[in-house]
Amino acid sequence: MLKAQGAIWRSTILKALSASGLSAVRRCIPRSWRHGLRSTLENSIHRDFEFARSMEWQQLSVAMATTPAGTHANHAGMPLVALPALDLHGYFSRWLGLGECARLFARALIASGNTVVLHDVDIDIPHARRDRTLAEYFDGASGSGNDLVFINPDYWEAALRRMGENRLGRWIMGYWFWELERFPVDWLPAIDRVDEILVSSTFVERAMRQVCTKPVTRIPIPVTPCAGSGLQRRHFDLGDDDYVFLCTFDFSSTIARKNPHAVIEAFRSAFPAGDEKVCLVLKSSNGQHHSQWLMDLARSAGGDHRIMIRDDMLERDDLWALQRCCDAYVSLHRCEGFGLGMAEAMCLGKPVVATAYSGNMDYMTEANSCLVDYQMIPVVDGEYPFAEGQQWADPNVEHAATHMRRLHRERGWGACLGEQAAIDMARDFSMEASVRALAGCLQQKRESCATGT
Repeated sequence: MLKAQGAIWRSTILKALSASGLSAVRRCIPRSWRHGLRSTLENSIHRDFEFARSMEWQQLSVAMATTPAGTHANHAGMPLVALPALDLHGYFSRWLGLGECARLFARALIASGNTVVLHDVDIDIPHARRDRTLAEYFDGASGSGNDLVFINPDYWEAALRRMGENRLGRWIMGYWFWELERFPVDWLPAIDRVDEILVSSTFVERAMRQVCTKPVTRIPIPVTPCAGSGLQRRHFDLGDDDYVFLCTFDFSSTIARKNPHAVIEAFRSAFPAGDEKVCLVLKSSNGQHHSQWLMDLARSAGGDHRIMIRDDMLERDDLWALQRCCDAYVSLHRCEGFGLGMAEAMCLGKPVVATAYSGNMDYMTEANSCLVDYQMIPVVDGEYPFAEGQQWADPNVEHAATHMRRLHRERGWGACLGEQAAIDMARDFSMEASVRALAGCLQQKRESCATGT
């Protein structure tokens, strides 16, 4: 927390540099000096929240980077599920949820022996293009006649331009996400530009069916555990004896929806003494684009040495290693289209404490998770796009705290929840389950085309 405290002080200095009462002082300082100081402070603030990568960490990362694609997990026993050739379009090189979803589907199709061509869509969004794990499949010859596009309607026209003008006779499927109960009116024109809509959860399916007469099909995301990079607790500065809760989120998805402040509140309510052998890791990304939210989160932690805030872009294998190092996962979200972080933790056999609302309810039950009660509240203007007249869940912090306290005290109970979670996820969200669902979807398309319906 010492680094976070330093970041708070630097943030205070930054605010002072912009204060209206200091304008006369600022005029006495050369512009180049002021800009240099501001840049230095902003960069150092973000570095304060990054993980400290030791030499051993870097060596492990290099070893994973040189491992051939597709060998990080064993899929040798996966049966062949034959699909027609597919062109997949998405953010394959970008570190964001939609990009990871596209990569998961691509890996599942490749592992099942199917022919795919990946088109890495280059659109101006605030996420780095740093993932090259599937680069060998990028931008080969197109022409399968089947396009699966992992781009939401807000960038749909740009995605179609990338696909080219010659789309006559092609079957275009959009794999779309949305997090609120009603689909945005501004996105409706995109429905006319697609032949079928695929979704990840019943929650999104329900929202789509309210506004769409096109086929809407739920296809489970193939959430398969990654072997990880081999990083251990010491690499993440975690104590061996602590019970570690993990919460992950992207600031670009809005802090109001992800609701990490409630996780801090629940953690402190569960462990008020301050000397319990517990730790809360809040691992975020893109905080450099939302510095005020990041600093507000640091202030919420309030110098509590048990709360670790890290804003960092981790390689996929390193993120899986962090998840393996933790004992439980917490998400007090207000809504989720699917909830990949929760699903990944459950695949690893971790107990998950989560709001009992929205997309995660497709795979979370009282038998495999710690479900948190909630009440529905209006979405405040400015908290999320297209929020006018919408509502979402406000989780009960004390109920979440009760679950967290019990997980810490009753380790066997948590282990049973995690074991059941891993079984359920392997059954319903495996590569094979996903590819078979997609095969069934395409078979229905072939049959409807053959009969002209």
